[in-house]
Amino acid sequence: MPELPEVELVKRELTPVINLKITDVLLSEHIYNGHKSNKRTIVKDDLETFKEIVTGKTITHIGRRGKYLYFLINDEYKTTHLVSHLGMSGAYFIVSDFEDIKENNFKKHWQVIFSLDNGQKLVYSDIRRFGEMHTHDSLSDFPPFARMAPEYTDALSFDHYMQMLRTKKYAEKPIKVAIMDGEVIPGVGNIYAVESLYLSHILPTRKVKNVSDKRLLELFDRITEVFELSLTRGGSTISDYRSVTGGKGEMQNSFSVYQREECPLGHPLTTKVISTRNTFYCTTCQR
Repeated sequence: MPELPEVELVKRELTPVINLKITDVLLSEHIYNGHKSNKRTIVKDDLETFKEIVTGKTITHIGRRGKYLYFLINDEYKTTHLVSHLGMSGAYFIVSDFEDIKENNFKKHWQVIFSLDNGQKLVYSDIRRFGEMHTHDSLSDFPPFARMAPEYTDALSFDHYMQMLRTKKYAEKPIKVAIMDGEVIPGVGNIYAVESLYLSHILPTRKVKNVSDKRLLELFDRITEVFELSLTRGGSTISDYRSVTGGKGEMQNSFSVYQREECPLGHPLTTKVISTRNTFYCTTCQR
């Protein structure tokens, strides 16, 4: 599943569509089928209402909160916020022709096609269909945004992170579970939690109350470090993550422990399911 760096990279690569008008919206039959059965529905709004709201509006801004993208779309009467989550395998492509999408899987599993007034198309594809797309009058209307912590780049982020981790809510939780909660710090998923905890020498199973302030500071710094490194390396492509141009990331080549058998020092790694996710760690290096 794309985490903060991958979503941030998609956001940056979507800038060419800013100031373009959406002239038409085409929804795949899979979206209609999913909507009727209420299973893995990508467009959460009523489908005809969604098309009516979006068509004719100009994309004036693209932002990111945690693992979510959002588009500000405007006409002369109203500003609407189109919120999008990539799920496990979502990808956006900017193409002149639908056939320009190089990989057949993404071509086959397109979900939404936005036609733009410069003749291009903004295509959202989602192979596994766990992504989501919906509209709001205000970002504060979307509950995950209302609860979400400041971004790691925000000056308030570290203080908020420390305050939250010292509340009763998180005291008994494993530290890995806590840092994957967007109310503590946004955008940390399984991969970057595992990597950051290894670099901080903290066992992912250790309860938050048993991690000192000093070590929590170290962990925050390592989360930031891993995010920034991933941004420079195009994100992590484990299976389905692709850039807007169809490229793959290279961060996976720099992993210390995720999906590895040994840590960088040659110690065998332990694998354990924590909150339904495979967690890789070293019982020698981490404590």
